Amino acid sequence: MTPPPDARAALAAQEARRRFEARLRDFLAHAGALDAAERARIAAELDAQVEAEELASRLSADEARLLRLALIERGVADPAERLRRSEALAEAYRLEAERRRRAFEAAQARDPAFSAYKAREAQVVAEVGAMRTIPGGLSRDEYLRQRLQAERERAYAGARGP
Repeated sequence: MTPPPDARAALAAQEARRRFEARLRDFLAHAGALDAAERARIAAELDAQVEAEELASRLSADEARLLRLALIERGVADPAERLRRSEALAEAYRLEAERRRRAFEAAQARDPAFSAYKAREAQVVAEVGAMRTIPGGLSRDEYLRQRLQAERERAYAGARGP
């Protein structure tokens, strides 16, 4: 019996991923046995695959960054070039993280539930900070955590809809 097309595609994707991972492990383990040109060629191919896996969200940014750094370490013979590429890679990931952080903050600033919560958060922190005794025998930190959690739940209860 032939598997349905969706299952065949999933199996093919799984097998391609398995081959990629095996090739990556093999290169990282045995790169020293290759000449410099072959190491550089294979490292570049694998780097492109790692980037594609990251873009497809099959690797996290951290996983991809670490793999790409390992490929630079094993694939680039010249120490100065290794350092230059490693620094460039680190800077590219830093800039992307900063871009994502700014986008996230901009989305939050447009979120009325988040804005309402932030306004209440400042009030709750001030109230709890001014308390001489904390109810329920809790520590100040635990009481504050509980109060802020309740405020978050209240702020987002209306945002979720029915």
